Amino acid sequence: EREGGYLLSDSDSDSDMESDDVMEESDTELDHVTSLERAAYTTLYLLQELQTSSAQVSALTAASSTSDDNANNSLPSLFGGPATASNSASGLGGVIIEKSRFLMKLSPRIRRLESDTVKCLVGRLEELLVEMRSVMERQFHDDRAPPDEDDDGIGRGGVHPSKERERQARKRRKENLLLMIGHCLRGLALLGKGADAESAFARVAIMPIIRSKLSMGKLDEGGSRGECAGLFFLLDDIANTVASMYGSILRVSEGMFAPAERDVNVEHGNGNANEHENDNTAKGWSTPMEVDLVTCGVWVPVATALMADPGIKMAIFSPGIANVLQANYSALDTFLSELASSLLKNVKPSDNDHKSSIASAIVADIGDFSHLYYQPTLTTQSIENAQSRIYRHPTTVEFSKKWNLPIYYQLRFAEFCKRLDRALDGVRREGWEANVFTGEDRDAKAIQDQLGFE
Repeated sequence: EREGGYLLSDSDSDSDMESDDVMEESDTELDHVTSLERAAYTTLYLLQELQTSSAQVSALTAASSTSDDNANNSLPSLFGGPATASNSASGLGGVIIEKSRFLMKLSPRIRRLESDTVKCLVGRLEELLVEMRSVMERQFHDDRAPPDEDDDGIGRGGVHPSKERERQARKRRKENLLLMIGHCLRGLALLGKGADAESAFARVAIMPIIRSKLSMGKLDEGGSRGECAGLFFLLDDIANTVASMYGSILRVSEGMFAPAERDVNVEHGNGNANEHENDNTAKGWSTPMEVDLVTCGVWVPVATALMADPGIKMAIFSPGIANVLQANYSALDTFLSELASSLLKNVKPSDNDHKSSIASAIVADIGDFSHLYYQPTLTTQSIENAQSRIYRHPTTVEFSKKWNLPIYYQLRFAEFCKRLDRALDGVRREGWEANVFTGEDRDAKAIQDQLGFE
């Protein structure tokens, strides 16, 4: 049969069968990751029960000691009222103590369950991140590939059905990977192990990109040795690569774990809006995030890599040339100030996503449920909050202290003194009408033409 003007071959039917097998396997993986998140919920419940039971036993012990002291200091009752109350309290306390003993016996198993759940979640997250990198690299390769052209002229300038099916399958796989990564992140956040998620993301996703791009050769690309002429383009390349490969994960994480942006009373007009706004501004949205991939997953590895290598650290922070130090400072300041917006910006869908009628046929057959998926809502305020967290992080403070600014000011002061001495020497030799301007000729011409100075 013909579909969309293309003759379907045996290879196309084989690819359809393989696609069905991949979808079934993907559903099995999604069920497994979902079960891991449910395991995190169960573990959290058991941990809370264990903590609550211990707190209740401590409260009962303290109350029992207090009541014993009061009973020793009071006269005996003729009607037995306190004894009845004491018996009732002791009965309730006995139940609580019995429950506490039961949970204490299970405590090692509960802790072991917590450790195993975290280990499984982190391991699964690392596997998903590696697969996401593979999927995105394949997508970049296909986007840069020229259109297929058949010898018979069929499909000239278009996309072959098998290629389109592969692209749609890869798109569905990417969506499933995002769903599974979200389950892993939520499971780790429930157990208070957000730092493990951030560390895994930095180690598996970001560090390979940094190692492939950061070197002294690329740092000096486009200039002489030690000038760091390629620093700006190097940082821009790292940010764009991370955003294109893992931007969807960063947006989902930011949408799930970012704290609320506005106070409810301010939105409904209750209370003093300016007071709430000033209070929130003073706090700087300091509510900690369970998982902060933008700061701890991206910025911290980049800053650590720049500060760890002695050669790169010396070339960037202490070049010994004032102009080079100023250029390096400007490049890193621009990179840092635009990092959150670069990573969280929304990417427009590719034109290839809606080109072929084959894609529409596939969507009609299997059903399109993408509108039911979680879509993070990131506003300008959300990006500003993410940027504020970057500035407040201790790594940023340590990074700022690496700049050898006293040396920079000494170098600039020496330049100024040298120019001033040159001007004084010119006036001493040629008189008051001597040309004492020590800048470039184009600047001198601009001063004369625009400002009227002689």
